[in-house]
Amino acid sequence: MGSPHLSRRSLFTALACAALASEGHAREIAGPTREWPGGAKAAVSLTYDDGLNSQLDNAAPELKRLGWKATFFLTEANAHWRLADWEALAHDGNEVANHTMTHPCALAGYSAGRFQTAEIDRMEGYLDDNFGPDRARTYAYPCGYLGLGRGGRHERYARYRRVLERDGVIAARTTAGGPNRPEVAAADPLHLHAFEPTYEGDGVAPAIRYLNETVAQGAWAILVFHDVLPQWRADGDASVATHNKILEHIAELDVWCAPMGQVFDYVERRWR
Repeated sequence: MGSPHLSRRSLFTALACAALASEGHAREIAGPTREWPGGAKAAVSLTYDDGLNSQLDNAAPELKRLGWKATFFLTEANAHWRLADWEALAHDGNEVANHTMTHPCALAGYSAGRFQTAEIDRMEGYLDDNFGPDRARTYAYPCGYLGLGRGGRHERYARYRRVLERDGVIAARTTAGGPNRPEVAAADPLHLHAFEPTYEGDGVAPAIRYLNETVAQGAWAILVFHDVLPQWRADGDASVATHNKILEHIAELDVWCAPMGQVFDYVERRWR
């Protein structure tokens, strides 16, 4: 089950993520000079949502050609069809992580206990059984929605956070916001910003702007992809040509490209 293809994210999500970005900016502190592995000027994590066949067929070979590892946020509803291929991808050094069992986006009707049991606990168990327990326990919010259950915004955010913390999630990624300043990411790891460069079109320019801004800030970019297809069809997709051009641009930059869990581990040790 892929992310719902809407022309734009809901106004609620946009306002929520803007609020989080504002809160994160207010928490920034004058930290030490940013130093990334190998003397890189910034960090980049490539993430792929939903456990889609096109990622195995079209994205993974290009990543392998470049010698890069990425993070694949799986749902059991999709991944079980080609489990052996996902296991091989993980064995090759890529990160597989939790995107829930069924990718629910309408969360108002869930209690914390029901959501944790049905979607988070079960998916962590599925990942443990098939990929081993020694994984970086990272998470991607389905549809980028950060609130769980009913109530005010902060109540719903806090409820979701408690569920993730109880399952030992170390870092969670949404689908909005600018480059992650490492000081802020270390302080608030369950609200990492990310950018969907082809969500509303199949151009390369949005990704280039975002990546160049990341390098200028010495920050951490997290890119989000869904289907990677021969031709762009709808919001959320990326054509193979555009996806590969984005990777080519990253290869030209002086950046450290690594899975989200690996970068967060470095950020936590260096800036917390």
